[in-house]
Amino acid sequence: MSNSFQIVNREGALDVLNLQEYTDTGTCLPSLVYDITTGKIKYTSTAKTFVIDHPDDENKFLVHACLEGPEAGVYYRGEAQIENNECVTIQLPKYVEKIAKNFTVHLTHIYDEASKDESSPLKTTRVVNNQFKVYGKNCAFFWIVYGERLAIDAEPSKDTPVQGSGPYKWI
Repeated sequence: MSNSFQIVNREGALDVLNLQEYTDTGTCLPSLVYDITTGKIKYTSTAKTFVIDHPDDENKFLVHACLEGPEAGVYYRGEAQIENNECVTIQLPKYVEKIAKNFTVHLTHIYDEASKDESSPLKTTRVVNNQFKVYGKNCAFFWIVYGERLAIDAEPSKDTPVQGSGPYKWI
């Protein structure tokens, strides 16, 4: 894959010139293209990308994209451990139940190489009152909770008025 682009900072404005990616087969996968006839950047991909400084190479940027799905979602994550061979309660921030619903809890047991502990099954309750319990034998684990922030109509009729232009449109 070859990339050809130049990012120029002119008096506080960021100009992106000639940004276009090609796969090894020559298939064009552009995300931002500088249009020399209009002098504007046009978006030619529906991926929502953003540019950040590269943490290891000051001569490069990183281009990251936003996660997409048929809902406006939120997540909370952390690490915890069971120390009583029974359960532990995970407390989410106070505001969570006011902004999200329909929670899903994911758990990942952390293997302890020193004790060579066998993976024990972890079980969870539903999120109620901004908390959930994780049951199992003594162990450490990662947890992540996904929730629905706002319900959206993921398949509206084409009769629905749409605002904006390019790939960033909204209803």
